[in-house]
Amino acid sequence: MNANSETNEIMKGGENMQTKEIPLTAEQLLLRMRGIIEKVLLKSDLHERAEIFTGIMIQARELKIEQQIFNIAQNAAKEFNEPEMWELPQSLEKEVTLQPFPVTCLPKVLGEYLNAVCDFVQVDSSMIALPMLSVLSLCLQGKAVVSYPANAHTESINLYTLTIAPPGERKSGVFKALMRPVEEYQQRYNELHRSDIEEYKSKRQFLERQKQAAMSGKNASLKRVQELTRELCNLEQVHEMRLTCSDTTPEALAAEMLKQGGCMAVMDDEGSVFDVISGMYTGGQGNINLFLKAYDGSPHTIFRRTSDNITLNAPYLTIGIMTQPQQFMQTMSNPQFSGRGLMQRFLFAFPKGRAGEQSYISTNIPQNVQQDYDELITRLLKMQKNDTPVRLTHDKESYNVFHDYHDMLQSKMQSNGIFENMKEYASKQFGKVLKVAGLLHLCEHSADEPINGQTALNAVSIGLWAENQALLAFDGGAGEDEITQNAKYIIKRLKSVECNVITLTKLKRLCRAISDNSRFTESVELLEDMHYIRIEHIETGGRPAELYHINPFI
Repeated sequence: MNANSETNEIMKGGENMQTKEIPLTAEQLLLRMRGIIEKVLLKSDLHERAEIFTGIMIQARELKIEQQIFNIAQNAAKEFNEPEMWELPQSLEKEVTLQPFPVTCLPKVLGEYLNAVCDFVQVDSSMIALPMLSVLSLCLQGKAVVSYPANAHTESINLYTLTIAPPGERKSGVFKALMRPVEEYQQRYNELHRSDIEEYKSKRQFLERQKQAAMSGKNASLKRVQELTRELCNLEQVHEMRLTCSDTTPEALAAEMLKQGGCMAVMDDEGSVFDVISGMYTGGQGNINLFLKAYDGSPHTIFRRTSDNITLNAPYLTIGIMTQPQQFMQTMSNPQFSGRGLMQRFLFAFPKGRAGEQSYISTNIPQNVQQDYDELITRLLKMQKNDTPVRLTHDKESYNVFHDYHDMLQSKMQSNGIFENMKEYASKQFGKVLKVAGLLHLCEHSADEPINGQTALNAVSIGLWAENQALLAFDGGAGEDEITQNAKYIIKRLKSVECNVITLTKLKRLCRAISDNSRFTESVELLEDMHYIRIEHIETGGRPAELYHINPFI
């Protein structure tokens, strides 16, 4: 008799309790279960025994006779001189089945290029999806905003994306293929405007020296200083174009954004920017204010003691990062990042690994596909940026699509919804999908045309894919809470001991890295609920002692 048939027999007994045809008393049911325990569990190997016992205990809890069944099982084990009964421990990881990226939802040029890069670099489509959207974002940020379909609010079209992949998954190859036309455009621009840039630098340096000379010495003149100050203020700025950066401090980033008209992109295949903003160069004092403000163009000012203040009236920042799982875990566990809503602003991707499956020979990117992609990126980069971003509107079909998606998101945040414990992320998801819709729209249509229903559907499909990825980032172990992290640490430490019972004092000494007693207690209680340990309270005549029995199946 296997585990399923045993569980079915117990279920049948439970059904009999609820029927009038063959009523079973609780005593009769307990007697039947004792017979099952003696007949099956004590004659099975340990793992099969635990599997069947787990099924029995699940049914016992439903019938509210958990303690009685547990006692019967343990007494039977002692009677037959068998090891004590254990349920299989429940997984602390929430299973998330990741969905493939919907490539067909991209404009034709982008979809063809994504597939071509997949074949050439030999990576999963999800490895390319978010970096590609980030490239669109850096091309178009600050140039347009997307109207909310039902009110006057607008959403900027810059994205924060994070792709997580182990070493050896060719992240650099993906970045190189996607960023090539951006870097070439930047290089061409700077070469074309080299003389203007150098002339501006020289003239500014000359005026600043003149001003300094007029402020001191025998020839000091307030009138001359005021004249030079006005001339410096009226001097048209001509800076070298810098579209991207990687390893930068928030202050340096703000200063560069000021030169670049308020826009910048942090594009990196290593994820080092998280180390910087968490306080690598400032003694652990992190500063994420600019990253919070520049997500939606909110004004931001940095006050400096040794030089002019930096004021950004409408900063727009794109973040397109690829990182390794270990660094991602550290980032997600940083309370400053998640606690202030920075990580909830991101789109995430966990591409399927291809390392170990890659061929020696791969298909080159077709020349026409490469040319079409290059021309699209160049056109988007050349799109004019006005003082006030152009406002993208919606047609009736787009309005209805986004209406349905909005209501769907709201239902997912309700009790028992998949985002019940991820409300801060989910509340920002609608805005992210609007951002994506704006990017997709400008790849195929002019800013004067309204976003149509098909583009809205494509954006929502990408949004649904992103929701699936976010479940792993926040609720599937990648962004788990401190209690779960501590519980996993305790399990790891318990695996290092050779005994199957440990005292509270020894357990705390074993897990001394958890200094907070209340956190320790909560993590231990979680492990008991998940059947990793069993707590036995011993009466000593004074303060009760506790013994921790360790599940042999951990």
